Amino acid sequence: MKKILLFILLGLVLAPAAAGAVSISIEPNGGLSYPVLQDDRKSGSQFGVRFEVSAVPVLTLEPYYSHASYGDKTLQPPVGPSQTFDGGKVSAFGVNLLVEAGSNMFKFYPFAGIGSNKDERSTGNATNTGYNFGAGIGFGLPMKLSVDVRGEMQMIVTGDTSRKFANATVGVRYSFLSLP
Repeated sequence: MKKILLFILLGLVLAPAAAGAVSISIEPNGGLSYPVLQDDRKSGSQFGVRFEVSAVPVLTLEPYYSHASYGDKTLQPPVGPSQTFDGGKVSAFGVNLLVEAGSNMFKFYPFAGIGSNKDERSTGNATNTGYNFGAGIGFGLPMKLSVDVRGEMQMIVTGDTSRKFANATVGVRYSFLSLP
């Protein structure tokens, strides 16, 4: 997994030189993350940073890092004492592919990606491959800024099963390099 991400990042560096035009942006973001079909953790907050590298007008590669913290959940079985589960934390890094439509003032983009996810809980840690997909909209602002709002589904493969999360984030993107 780490070798694949290394080659993707190397491609991000070399692709703009071949295409002749490049745009690079950074976007800190934050929002909410909801466990889907999981009874052992509550929803929590999520924050991260994304780097957008665009060498082709419609396609953008987006390396990212995100971190989510979840709330503890107490379950009461029909018989016996209640049990509290540690919500834990999930950290992820990977790359998304965005397909953008629109202009600098307003754009819509579906995306899909792959990454490495570390699920840290008091019962133990696990690092697994994860996949995500979703859609977002961007609103252009003055001074090379824009606001992005996106929703995504994240799936972390854990052997024969998976952990799923629905994420909603808002970020402010700053375009610090734009060459013709």
